[in-house]
Amino acid sequence: MKEYKKRIAVFLVILSLAAFSGCDFISKETPVNVQSIASQPSIETSDNANSASDTNTKQNTETEKETDKNTSDKNRKESDEDKNKVTGLTLDVTELTLEVGQSALPKVTVEPSDAENKNEIWESSDKNIADVNSNGVIEAFSPGKCVVTVTSEDNPSVSAAVNVTVKEIEKTKVSEISVSFTEATLKVGESVMPVVTMSPSNADTLQEEWTSNNETVATVDKYGNITAHSEGSCTVTVTSVSNKSVKKNIKIIVESNETANQGIKPIVTDATYINGILVVNKSYGLPSDYNPGGLTWECAEAFEALRQGAAEDGINIYLSSGFRSYETQNQLYNSYVNLYGKETADTFSARPGHSEHQTGLAIDCNIVNDSFIGTPEAVWLEEHCYEYGFIIRYPQGKESITGYKYEPWHIRYLGVETAQDVYYSGLMLEEYLGIDSVYSY
Repeated sequence: MKEYKKRIAVFLVILSLAAFSGCDFISKETPVNVQSIASQPSIETSDNANSASDTNTKQNTETEKETDKNTSDKNRKESDEDKNKVTGLTLDVTELTLEVGQSALPKVTVEPSDAENKNEIWESSDKNIADVNSNGVIEAFSPGKCVVTVTSEDNPSVSAAVNVTVKEIEKTKVSEISVSFTEATLKVGESVMPVVTMSPSNADTLQEEWTSNNETVATVDKYGNITAHSEGSCTVTVTSVSNKSVKKNIKIIVESNETANQGIKPIVTDATYINGILVVNKSYGLPSDYNPGGLTWECAEAFEALRQGAAEDGINIYLSSGFRSYETQNQLYNSYVNLYGKETADTFSARPGHSEHQTGLAIDCNIVNDSFIGTPEAVWLEEHCYEYGFIIRYPQGKESITGYKYEPWHIRYLGVETAQDVYYSGLMLEEYLGIDSVYSY
């Protein structure tokens, strides 16, 4: 009986659904065999069907919600990623001209400024002309043109470029030569070395060539040391290596030992030379306009050789102070006078016009104070500087003669031959030349 009622209920549900949907699969003319329907296999009741339908609908709704949530999260994540992605690169230059050997570092601006990955990739279209490293430093190698490109690592579609033109180095030639004197009188056997100034000071090379038009009377070496050999006169010429048309003549008069004045004969023009040595101390000064423009190239070249020689012995020698102009020395000396008084200042600082630094032939090495005394560097200088043409100008125990305290850091260039003579004589320069060092004012 219960089974029968279930089948009747199912039939009624189906019938009502058909009527609701307008379905005519059961015709009015067709008689309904209730018994036949009732005899069909059992199916679920409408309550069970509705329950299953509700469950499916709920599951579908939850699935759709989850799908919508995942899609929303994905879109939000992609939006955040796009927000921090590099969208633009800008260089502060688009055209760059360099000389061979020069380098440059263009400035890169990344947009947006808060991009997460600002790394750059640099590339040159022709590395033989100019190459670029990973930091963006462009280095010029040979004349020509190329393009250097920077690309965003984060977004390879974003890039910027600079056109690079590389030119040959423009060489500056010497246009003028001046010398510390243009005429000198020597006796046989004496030597003299003028100080040469070439202009401009940034010329490609400041090297000199020296010649004598009569080597029987006087010869000149490659450093400009002029040596008298016999009575007579001649012309010594210094020529610029970079510009052969620029030269300067020096007239040399040589007197025989019989007619020349006996003893040391100073040559005084705008500087004092004794036995071919430019002398500057408390007794002998320089005019305020005496200015070789820096260390003479002979002194600079010799110091570089000294520095390399020291390095081979494991010693580090470096230049702390070289050339000083009259004006610079004046300021320096007066500052010491203000601090310590004139009497004390005179024991370690030269008055303007009396500093060897103004000659371009003196160098202060390493630490310029008493802490340098006794260091391996000080010992090496004292034992070896003469090999390169220098002497310790103010040695220990000679303060009363030089007029200055012991300065193991101060070396003076004389040329190798003269420096060796002074060193092996056991004398300091004033003793070697037989002169004093005393201010006359």
